Amino acid sequence: MGESLTGDFGPPCADVDPVASDIAPSSDSPSPPEKETESGIPEVSEGAAQPTEVVEVPADSHAAEASHGGVVAAVGGLEEQVRRFHVRSETQEQIIRQMQGRIEQLQGDQVQALLKPVLRRFAGLHAQAAEAAERARERGEKAEKDFDFFMDAIEESLGLIDVESVAAAPSAEFDPAKHHAARVVPTSDAEMDKRVHRVLRQGFTYVDAGRVFLPAQVSVYRYQPPQ
Repeated sequence: MGESLTGDFGPPCADVDPVASDIAPSSDSPSPPEKETESGIPEVSEGAAQPTEVVEVPADSHAAEASHGGVVAAVGGLEEQVRRFHVRSETQEQIIRQMQGRIEQLQGDQVQALLKPVLRRFAGLHAQAAEAAERARERGEKAEKDFDFFMDAIEESLGLIDVESVAAAPSAEFDPAKHHAARVVPTSDAEMDKRVHRVLRQGFTYVDAGRVFLPAQVSVYRYQPPQ
C-alpha cells in the first residue's frame, strides 16, 4: 500500500487548467467572420494588407511615338482632302460661270439674229436721211435740219434696245472691225491713205459687244503716188 502510483502510470502529467483550455482558441477552430458594411461588402480590418495599384508602363517608348505619328499622318491626309475639295469646288464654279456666260451669249446671238433685219432697215433709213441732208446742204435748203433731226431720232430709238452707232465719219481712219470698204477712191495725198472718203451707210452695234454686227458701208482713200 505504500508504493507510489507513478511507477505504474509513467511520469506525472502537467497540471492542466480546465478553465484556460476552454478560453484559448484552437488552431483548428474557424476564424471569426468579417463584418459586413451596409453595402454588403466585407469590412477590411486596419491590419489587413491593402491591394496595390498596378501602373502599366509601355515597355517600348517607340510604340507611343508611332501612335503619335499615325495621328499626325491622319490629320495631314484630312487636310489634303479638304484642300482638294476646295480646288474641285472652285473648278466647278468656274465651269458653271463659263456655261452661264455661254448661255447668255447664245441668247444674245438669237436676239441679234431676230432683230438684224429690222436693224438693217433702220440703218438704211438712216443712210437715206444722211444723203438727203447732204444734198439739201449743198443746195442751201432748210430741209437739211429736218433730215438731221430724223437721223437723230433713229439713233435714239435704236439706243432704247442698247444699239449704238459706230460713228463712222469722213476722214476717220479706216477700221476693218467697224467699217466695210464698199469702194476705193485713189488719192495723191499720202496722209489720206486708208481713211474714210464717204459714209454710204452708218454702222451699228450693241453696247459693249465684242464685235460689230452691222459694219458701216464706206468708201476708202487709197494712196497712189503721182506718175
